[in-house]
Amino acid sequence: MDDAGTIAAGPLLVRDGAIAAIGEGVAAALAALPGRRAAESIDARGGFVLPGFVHGHLHLCQTLFRGLAEHSDLMGWLRERIWPLEAAHTEASIAASARLGLAELIAGGVTCINDMGTVRHTGAIAAVLEQSGIRAVFGKALMDQGEGVPAGLLESASRALDEALALARRWEGVADGRLSVSLAPRFVLSCSEGLWREVAAASAARRLRVHTHIAESPAEGRAVEAAVHSTAARYFERREVLSERFVGAHGVWLDAAELSLLKRADAALVHCPGSNLKLGSGLADVRAWSRAGLRCGLGSDGAACNNRLDTFAEMGLAAGIARLQHPGEPLGARAVLELATCAGARALGLGAQTGSLEVGKQADLIVVDAAGPHLAPHADADPCTTLVHAARATDVRLTMVAGRVLWRDGAWTTLDGARAAAEARAEARGLVRRAESGRAA
Repeated sequence: MDDAGTIAAGPLLVRDGAIAAIGEGVAAALAALPGRRAAESIDARGGFVLPGFVHGHLHLCQTLFRGLAEHSDLMGWLRERIWPLEAAHTEASIAASARLGLAELIAGGVTCINDMGTVRHTGAIAAVLEQSGIRAVFGKALMDQGEGVPAGLLESASRALDEALALARRWEGVADGRLSVSLAPRFVLSCSEGLWREVAAASAARRLRVHTHIAESPAEGRAVEAAVHSTAARYFERREVLSERFVGAHGVWLDAAELSLLKRADAALVHCPGSNLKLGSGLADVRAWSRAGLRCGLGSDGAACNNRLDTFAEMGLAAGIARLQHPGEPLGARAVLELATCAGARALGLGAQTGSLEVGKQADLIVVDAAGPHLAPHADADPCTTLVHAARATDVRLTMVAGRVLWRDGAWTTLDGARAAAEARAEARGLVRRAESGRAA
């Protein structure tokens, strides 16, 4: 997924967590090594080796809510189910939620995520991220107001920001640089104007990403207009929230002028097609984003509004929606694969580190089996089309981050998937009881 569009057969050499050589350069690089051989050889024959998927928008805290908030639009979904469930989290339940989500993501070829967290217990998510070996941008959700927000999710603007900055001091750059911390104000309605201004100032002073939701649904848009007499994009622009560090999830209802505002600030957007369809929020026009020159990525949102954290499914949906919207100029398979890899990395400001297989970049890569009958008979004739339209998450044979194997031939190396699922079931029962009784943890 480099700029040249390279697709080639041959070996790839990883050394000290980075890509040291590709193709013809591998023999010379091996010859220069002491002992003149690699410490380990991984047989990837019969598979595609490609950059690991970059998951641009996620709520790990919601993995325990899978299947508990069905058939609702965004605002009712948040107020009636999601926020009460988030308020009921304990440190143990949120850690279990993160482990379950990460087990699914890693097995499906995801090597980097951008997670929003929740108001409480973000440190527990951070600890699980460190243990899992994944590359991650993550933050603590900031909420100091909002209709229908439980008391357990509300805190003063000063406390919210203080805790977010303390999180950055503790976790930024940890695990040999795998972990990065963002500021994560939830969306316009959940943050006061004072908090938004403090977020903008802290982002500029400390060079922290701002990860939030923007223009997700019509009902949300109407509520934002009533509350602040503006659209979210224009509100952010006037308060200097938009910048090259801004990552906005969804962007379904942005008009051309708003896309221009985002482009002027070099802000990024993340497409979450499965979530948008399931909540009935609408169809984001990624072709319009591309024409506007915006950096764009791909994500699934949380398991509560999508039910699966599956990049292959999201790629297929993104391609289908673009074809429906622009039958004469749809997103090609390579463009969709870019959203999930190199373009997604650039959207998070990580393009120099990950997202493509190039010498010097981090060895964040996956091997996808091409031998299955659902990929035959022409799997290698057009690898991009095969990966976007035919491959499945279960085809992933290996997931590696910074040269460390996290998943190989059906087994995790840093997590225990069966244990994570069992733990999640037990924690989910307690969480649901607390949420239904209205007891915040």
